[in-house]
Amino acid sequence: MDIVMLGHSAAGKTSYLSLMYAAMCDGVEGMTLSAADRSAHHALLADARAIRRGRYPRASDRPHCYEFALCHDGDAIFPFRWTDHRGGALTEHRRSSPQAARLHDDLVAADGIVLFVDALRLDTDPDAAEDVRRLVVRVHQAIADREESVTPLVIALTKTDLVDLGAPDAEERFVGPFMPLIEAVQETRHIQGALIPLVCGPEPEGVALPVLWTLRFGILGRAVELSASIDRLMASARFADQRDTLWDRLSSWWEDEPSWASIRDRDRARAGAELARLQPLVEPADRLGELLEDVLSF
Repeated sequence: MDIVMLGHSAAGKTSYLSLMYAAMCDGVEGMTLSAADRSAHHALLADARAIRRGRYPRASDRPHCYEFALCHDGDAIFPFRWTDHRGGALTEHRRSSPQAARLHDDLVAADGIVLFVDALRLDTDPDAAEDVRRLVVRVHQAIADREESVTPLVIALTKTDLVDLGAPDAEERFVGPFMPLIEAVQETRHIQGALIPLVCGPEPEGVALPVLWTLRFGILGRAVELSASIDRLMASARFADQRDTLWDRLSSWWEDEPSWASIRDRDRARAGAELARLQPLVEPADRLGELLEDVLSF
């Protein structure tokens, strides 16, 4: 699974990634993350410890790609790639900027998308709404170019501890700028959206939810693919079994061709292998569904 994270500079993406990884290393409902690169593992945990002491990492201006795996009860069950795009790519035109073109291509191909927006800036800076508009347009363009496959999309509002989400006009200020994207998502059947407030500081809140939301739908999509494959293989095995005769076995042996019996056994074995891949995903998918049922979705 490929997950793309994007947002303007200083939106909190770098801090989020470190805090999210640290939280998932501690574990949520029996689920943890592991990083393929041990140096990345140590760097992310070190940054998370520094943030908890009030020291924030420098904002990143280059794309970073991390290879992770979701683990359930200690077993790696679902590998995924997390790509962090630099904020500057959002303000550049993809015809003239390789970084902007790469961002568009990654969004079109992504299996999950996470947008980061600074809620404090949205609340206090009149220019922030225009930045959100550019972000929404960029994602909307990519959605239009995508094939219809199940795709989780998260709008992550950072620094929500510094704004009043309970104010009478909070919905207008913090949700209103995203309505064109939210409405576009609601018109589809394959994009699953969520709006998640975050605190990425010394006392982080909600940092596991965006990654768990995206992984839940990635797991569900993979489970659907495996179930369909099992059904096809078992149907093929039943078809072959109906045509298995002694004469077919003898003639197939003589002509050195696969017999219907061998085709049946092959497809049953393949179905069994697919079932072995499917079974470890069932319980985590159920746990994630329960854990995320209160997330504001659209």
